[in-house]
Amino acid sequence: MDYWDRFPDLAGLVLEESWVLEVAPSERAMALRLDAVMTEEHPRYRPGERGGQYAYVTGWLTLSSDEPVGVELSGAAPTRDAAGETDLGQVDRFERVDQESWEAEGN
Repeated sequence: MDYWDRFPDLAGLVLEESWVLEVAPSERAMALRLDAVMTEEHPRYRPGERGGQYAYVTGWLTLSSDEPVGVELSGAAPTRDAAGETDLGQVDRFERVDQESWEAEGN
């Protein structure tokens, strides 16, 4: 994952398989509360958590900038997952656009 090299705190997390629980945009940042998928390389990884395919850790990912951050929300109503938590979909893409810019996209 390209973002593992640029953002060492994301090492051992797979954003493309993680669930977005909340989005908190501001002028110069976008924060996402995630149920993030952990790989075996993550220090908090424990196999078989929640009886599912993946091991998860819940936390906030904040993407900040010196420049204004553009955030486009779909306006779609959130759904609820099996545990009754808000489900805003997944992080489908988090990629470098150029040397200074990154884009995150989800469904």
